[in-house]
Amino acid sequence: MKTVRLTLRHDAETIHPMHRFVADSDAFDAYRMVHGNFAGDDDNAFIFHVVGDPDVYKAALADTDRVHDYELTRTGDRSFTVYVRDVPEGIDKRLLELFTEGSLVTLPPLEYRSDWTVRFSVVGDPSDIRQALEGVPDGIETTVDRVGEYDGSDAAVGALTPRQREALRVARSLGYFDVPRSASVEDVAAELECAPGTAAEHLRKAEATVIDALEL
Repeated sequence: MKTVRLTLRHDAETIHPMHRFVADSDAFDAYRMVHGNFAGDDDNAFIFHVVGDPDVYKAALADTDRVHDYELTRTGDRSFTVYVRDVPEGIDKRLLELFTEGSLVTLPPLEYRSDWTVRFSVVGDPSDIRQALEGVPDGIETTVDRVGEYDGSDAAVGALTPRQREALRVARSLGYFDVPRSASVEDVAAELECAPGTAAEHLRKAEATVIDALEL
């Protein structure tokens, strides 16, 4: 099976109203779909993790006719999860169909970003992936960020480059993440056969990628 990391950029006609609202508001820092049930013909069920103002988000949900039902649960001062029953229509319905047809499995989380893009990974036969990409509706710009063989990694690990994964493996084996730390960046760099600055950059980027993909 192949896995691809995709970025879909919406325009004003194709973006979901809740994505647009969160993207254009200063009240939110992160917006991710962490679970979804795409089996229903009348509506679909999703769970989102959001970092931001829950009251502002709840008011926006009440104003849209695209949401059939919802339940919001606070998980912190500025974080919450929301269970949503969303009525699929038009382009949104088509996208759900495209990336769940045939052999395709969409890997959560789906990251809804402030630049009107959605980032996620898909696993499946290359022919099914190619067919899905060819079927993306007009008004959505598709970028293939990464292509590889699916090795069973979860979304966080799958988002790493091979060099970043190697850096994390080496750092862990040497004790770089121990408390107290028993290895330095210089130790990691020596094992990777690169400069300490390069090793530090690999680790910083890897840590940021993993944290960004986690359901926090």
